[in-house]
Amino acid sequence: MAWIPPLFIVIGTAAAAVLASLVFSSVREHNRVAGARSVVLLVLFLGVWFGAVALGVPEIILLLASAALIAFVALFFLPVGRAASIRVDEIQAQVDERDVIFAREDYAPGSPQYEAYYARHPDKKTMDDRMRDTPELLAPGGRFYDPVESRRIDSLFDVIRTLTTRVDGEIAAARIAPDPARLSADIQALTRRLGAADVGIARLNPMFVYSHVGRGPEQWGEPIRNDHRFAVAFTVEMDSGAVDTAPRLPITEESARQYLRGARISVALAAYIRALGYPARAHIAGSNYQIMLPPVAHDAGLGELGRMGYLISPRFGARIRLGAVTTDMPLVPDKPIAFGVQDFCKRCKKCATNCPPAAIPAGEKAQVRGTWKWPLHIERCLRFWRIIGTDCGLCMRVCPYSHPPTFAHNLIRAGIRRSAFARTVSVWGDDLIYGRNVARGFSP
Repeated sequence: MAWIPPLFIVIGTAAAAVLASLVFSSVREHNRVAGARSVVLLVLFLGVWFGAVALGVPEIILLLASAALIAFVALFFLPVGRAASIRVDEIQAQVDERDVIFAREDYAPGSPQYEAYYARHPDKKTMDDRMRDTPELLAPGGRFYDPVESRRIDSLFDVIRTLTTRVDGEIAAARIAPDPARLSADIQALTRRLGAADVGIARLNPMFVYSHVGRGPEQWGEPIRNDHRFAVAFTVEMDSGAVDTAPRLPITEESARQYLRGARISVALAAYIRALGYPARAHIAGSNYQIMLPPVAHDAGLGELGRMGYLISPRFGARIRLGAVTTDMPLVPDKPIAFGVQDFCKRCKKCATNCPPAAIPAGEKAQVRGTWKWPLHIERCLRFWRIIGTDCGLCMRVCPYSHPPTFAHNLIRAGIRRSAFARTVSVWGDDLIYGRNVARGFSP
């Protein structure tokens, strides 16, 4: 069977090309560990596969090896095992923003907010006081505090705070004729031109609107009245190089840069919608959200909620920040997507393994307000942020979905989207190339 050796060489060449693309991806990521391991893997494959031809291995062995590799590729890409969606039961209550950890950390002892809140929630007082005993984020005393870099980052957040008073405004008296399909396409195209990576539209679930003001320029404790019907949600990409510095200061600067970008997009988009004669409110960082962005972005088809609590984007994984505008403009909503995150996160657990304060659970999901997800210990997370002086980001850094969208990683993502086999093998493969314990030396 003279055709077997040539077939064996063709198959091996194709496989080697894929492994070479993984080497290229690792070099592009400036990841020395992944680069070295992928080179070793490529060299071993070339030596074993093509060495078999040079050594005159029996053709039946070559045929069996070819069949095994073809079967592996088929299992990796064939639609075997449907990707599970997030399970959401009936949600019957809104979240009070005063209960959000970022609101609670601002309650200064002796202030009216402090006295009122802990009179209602005495169970949280000791835990929150312990958190407040640590330095504030980017303040002197944090492990990675730097008098120049930390202040530079804080100045970006200061700019965002100036935008919190521009999230709403006057609505034009002349309203453009409603055309949901055209308006949806126009809004999504503009959002991308303004700098968003991806954009989607959701029918706004009232349960994802906060019940009371907990932060921002509005009156603390006031009921939130937002009965808009739709939300335009979008993502902005975080630079992979900056994310790979986690938990040091550059990742926090990148967070601030992208929050600022998201704020500007949201404010501009809301102003445009109001100019068309429809109410619209931007929801931005700097303590000015009225809605819960991750579930809204999920409903808009932008990604899935992962183990670490972040929305996982199909293109950029956890390396995103979110923004949104709510409105009554008639729009065409998108649908939620499922591309393997729930199954992958169930197997992977790398974010939990590498979380220094053990804020990310390694166990099973639990029902949280009607949604089945991995419940975070958010108090541990924020306390660690304050200890190190940055917003950490280690979970974002180690998440396999966060790798840049190179050819090799996109190929793997395509398999994960379709195949349960790929979701299992890819967890092992990511550990092999990138390592399992990446966050050594960052204990709280």
